[in-house]
Amino acid sequence: MALYALLGLALLTLWLRHRALLRQRERMREKMGTLQGDLSDTSQRLDLLSRGVDTVLSESPDMQGLLDAHKSLESAETLLFEQDVNVSSSESVAIASHAAKTILVHYPGLADEDGHKEVVAGLLPLVERLDAILNEAEMQSEDLELTGDEHRRLGELFHGIDRTIRASDFYRRAHSLSAEDADALHSLARIHREEGDMDALDRSLERLLAVDPDDVSVLKEQVLLLSGSDDERVTRNQRRLEGLGVEFDTSLQTAELSDIVERAREVNREVDPRATEPETSAGWIERAAKLLMLGEIPVALESVEKAIETNPDNGEAWLLRAKLLSADQEGTKEALQSIRRATALGEYGVILESEVFENDGRLDAARAVLEERLETNPEDAEARARLSLILLRAGASEWSRKVLDEAPSESWEIAPLHVMDGRLHLLASESHRDDTGHHDQLILLDALVSFDAAIDRDRESGLAWLGRSRALRYQGAPNEAEVALTRARRLIPEHPSIPLEEAQLCLDLGRLEQADTLVAEAATQLNDHSAIPFIRGMIAARQNRLSEAISLFGKVLASEPDHVRARLNRCSASLLKGDLASALDDANHLVTNRPELDMARLRRSEVLMSNGDWDEAEAELRRLLESRPEHTMALVHLGTCLIARGRPEQAEKPLNKTLQIDPTHSDAWYQRGLLYTDFGRLEDAMHDFENAAEHDEHHIDARVRIATLLHEAEDTKEAAAAWRRVLDVDPEHRLARRRLEESRGTSDPPTPSQPTEG
Repeated sequence: MALYALLGLALLTLWLRHRALLRQRERMREKMGTLQGDLSDTSQRLDLLSRGVDTVLSESPDMQGLLDAHKSLESAETLLFEQDVNVSSSESVAIASHAAKTILVHYPGLADEDGHKEVVAGLLPLVERLDAILNEAEMQSEDLELTGDEHRRLGELFHGIDRTIRASDFYRRAHSLSAEDADALHSLARIHREEGDMDALDRSLERLLAVDPDDVSVLKEQVLLLSGSDDERVTRNQRRLEGLGVEFDTSLQTAELSDIVERAREVNREVDPRATEPETSAGWIERAAKLLMLGEIPVALESVEKAIETNPDNGEAWLLRAKLLSADQEGTKEALQSIRRATALGEYGVILESEVFENDGRLDAARAVLEERLETNPEDAEARARLSLILLRAGASEWSRKVLDEAPSESWEIAPLHVMDGRLHLLASESHRDDTGHHDQLILLDALVSFDAAIDRDRESGLAWLGRSRALRYQGAPNEAEVALTRARRLIPEHPSIPLEEAQLCLDLGRLEQADTLVAEAATQLNDHSAIPFIRGMIAARQNRLSEAISLFGKVLASEPDHVRARLNRCSASLLKGDLASALDDANHLVTNRPELDMARLRRSEVLMSNGDWDEAEAELRRLLESRPEHTMALVHLGTCLIARGRPEQAEKPLNKTLQIDPTHSDAWYQRGLLYTDFGRLEDAMHDFENAAEHDEHHIDARVRIATLLHEAEDTKEAAAAWRRVLDVDPEHRLARRRLEESRGTSDPPTPSQPTEG
């Protein structure tokens, strides 16, 4: 009975669950019906809206075009900023340029009869989005691949949304690309009028007169602008106006441009520090600071003295006085006294005091000032960064690193410490390169992290961008390095290391003429820097001016005897020039002082081989192979040495190993081909020579050997083709030309004999 009871209970439970499922299904069916009705209603509304949009767009084709421009901008934003994949600089430029061009399609920049240029409704918000894209991508007008006319039209659109700085940039670029197009200059002059920038307005007007010397309105405006300041050009303009038959009243009361000129002069009074006499100590300091920016040191110093006379307790005035006095070597003592007076009045003068000591050649005093500051204020990041820099310049890199390592965590919130950290990483990588011949990628990665951290804290740190550029160049990323270097030049255009780094980058990219120009620019400020003759020596060597290259590398070594790359390159140039004694001296010096530098041992072995000292060359190569058993060039040279020493049966092993490591090594194929030729294995030799020529199409020796084997086999047709391939590489090759003529002579058909009469 219990079993029947349990069975009945189970059936009842199942029946109840079945009823619940049926009710749930009915409810779902009702909801689906409701959703289907809602979807149908929504679909009808969307269809109605779509037909309405199509109707509107059919009457406004310009609006349809703006939708395309909107899609282009949306794509640009996605590609540039919303992907996890880094976009190269060239790709970024192409994306931004395409977005700009889609906007310009809807703005031809044509004026109507009244001179008004119509802008399609809805276009200016898209221009604002383009401006945001350029800001986010940190691009200027020069970065975009546009024509002069396109730059001008974009400038007009940016001007239309009150982005005057951006508009001015595009107008200037338009003028540089299309110097004869006056529209961009007229627009630029309009911005200068609105801002009251008299000097800039004058420059724009002068450029307009260079385009059209008889532009009456420009002549009149410039006369008013220069009245009382540049009589020569005022007279010139008045004579031109007289020659054009135009009468012009120069009184400001009757001139239509008087308001513009007055506004410009008002701004000039604010900008020109000599236009007014200040009444307060702060006013005199402001005047002195502006004069300092203009390079007027003596006049600025007079203003500072006036500020101190007005208020002897003005610490800022004393500090500025110290800065001005330190510009003169004889003013060091007074500068230091002024700094101490400013410090007593509460000013921060530690950095300036250390700079004064350093400029006076008293590095110990400069270091002591900063160390004393850090003893009482260890969190002073600026003083710590300055101390690290002084120690680095003094050659104490380990001490410089120790100063940074001792910095408290809160000090790392400013950019200079991270810049110094990156510079020390670069120095470590350069040292590793001098010892081994290649950079340590992990150290370079640490350097990049440091420079990026500096940029995160201060995006306007030109030194951080400069350091980032060098780290990227060392990593073998020239395009990204060029982008960072462009940013650095914009931020610190006068820094002497900018053209020097640019020259190095151009040298790496093979742009020798541009590198030569840049190193000349760098030499104007860094004439005693060892990098100047080194880069010039590299340029001369690549242009096969070996004697000049040797002389320039010698200049580097005269000031820096331990300059590894200069000595290595002088060794190579001497070897190519045939000066084996000098080449061997440099190679011996490198091997002695840099025993882990593979290139030094390889170069020494090459000098010894050229000198016929095969025993010592073999010994040097074996020493190199002990530390680098897979050094392909050393293996090839070892095979050459063994062949030269009469041990060809031993030479095959290193050559085979080379080809196992690098099957594309043309020299290894060629040397093994020579070996097989000596063994009489001509088919194998031909195979190796063909591989050498295949992997290096300019390998002239391999092609000559192929042609020679075919010639000796009396395969006239194939030999002629082989000699032609030799001449393709070297059109002046005498043997190839002579053998080709011989092949042609033997392949000509015999001339039939003439039948005799009779």
